[in-house]
Amino acid sequence: MKILLVDENQDVLETIGEILEICQNHTVQGANSAKEAIKLIKKRKYDLIVLDLALKVVNGLELIPKIRKISPKQEIAVLTGINCNETICKKLSEHEVDKIFQKPKGIHELLTYVKKLQAKHSAA
Repeated sequence: MKILLVDENQDVLETIGEILEICQNHTVQGANSAKEAIKLIKKRKYDLIVLDLALKVVNGLELIPKIRKISPKQEIAVLTGINCNETICKKLSEHEVDKIFQKPKGIHELLTYVKKLQAKHSAA
């Protein structure tokens, strides 16, 4: 699968990217800003976009509708350290985010989710 990771933390991009590439055999690209992510999404189709909400300039909640304009059916997962309160969860639901994972525990859950998603894509 082709996966785009969007996170300002270079360590997160590298670590999760390496795990997905080496252990699960995915093609992973990283973006450290919403602007960079939009550029990449306009050039290439991804099976999954995983993004953090705590992005500077344009945050994750602002980025998701921009992604939806470019690719309405895009599979999007959120991996964030921000506590998902009722307001944030409601907005993510309105934007049809497929899954929400909390750092750091959610990294393992994300990897399990990606495996299931890959199986679904392989069966299609």
